[in-house]
Amino acid sequence: MKNFYYALTSLAIVLTSLFLLPNNSHAANGDVYDVGQAILNVRSSPSIGSEIVGQLQAGDQLVEFGEQHGWVQTYFGGKEAWVAKHYLIPAKQDKPVQVQVQATPNEGSSSSQAQPQVQTSNTSHSLNGYNIMLDPGHGGYDPGSIGINGVREKFLTLETSKQIAEQLRAAGANVLLTRSSDTYVSLADRIRISDAYTTHAFISVHYNAFPNSSADGINTFYYSSKDQKLAENVHQGLASAVTLRDRGMMPNNYYVLRTNHAPSILLELGFLTNYNDFATIRSNSFQHQVANGITIGLKNYFAN
Repeated sequence: MKNFYYALTSLAIVLTSLFLLPNNSHAANGDVYDVGQAILNVRSSPSIGSEIVGQLQAGDQLVEFGEQHGWVQTYFGGKEAWVAKHYLIPAKQDKPVQVQVQATPNEGSSSSQAQPQVQTSNTSHSLNGYNIMLDPGHGGYDPGSIGINGVREKFLTLETSKQIAEQLRAAGANVLLTRSSDTYVSLADRIRISDAYTTHAFISVHYNAFPNSSADGINTFYYSSKDQKLAENVHQGLASAVTLRDRGMMPNNYYVLRTNHAPSILLELGFLTNYNDFATIRSNSFQHQVANGITIGLKNYFAN
């Protein structure tokens, strides 16, 4: 009887705590905020003593993906980051979202202050005003395909995405990456980032592998009719720019395509298990050719 009494008392305490203790965190809700501080530090974790990974300015916007103890979780430079919520102001619903997602100071920025990513182009076919989301496949504990000499796909997709981003920015595009370092970003978060940043075109970058080393070439995948024109233009630009075999374009049910609200495609840029493809992929000229082909394809897509 005494054991029953103790068990009943413990249960009562637990139930009472569930109702009375404050809940200091909640799931992501996608709310958009304006930065209300002249300079707002972006930190690696929800603590005033955590590392500063960058800064935002008054008027910048961010999207909330979670909250904990008065800190808002967002993404900065493709990585999870935190800002103090009491410096944020809910954005007006009729105001277009222009979210700042910058590189951190140790990721190539010469200043700790966030700088605009939009660049202008002198060419007649500019991508100015378009938000392009590049999605380097895999990352962190997900290595992706393992190629010749043990090369991991996750490093190549990031390297290639940065090359593509550089050329697209030179053409005037506002380019965002779902990750900018060797970190794991879930498929669901990749879509949430894309949805939050008013993406005009989403491109997921991958490399292929197969047990039979004779398999080679590039593929472009899309999900539905809303993606097909993007796939056609980018694949045509890509196939004309690189020397690898053209395996064509085809529909597929990939999560990042199926659940994406923006026109989206997934590129397989050659086989890491094919010796000819692998040697080509590792060359600087191929990386530039891929970036050039995708840039031409996007220009044609938006021009039409």
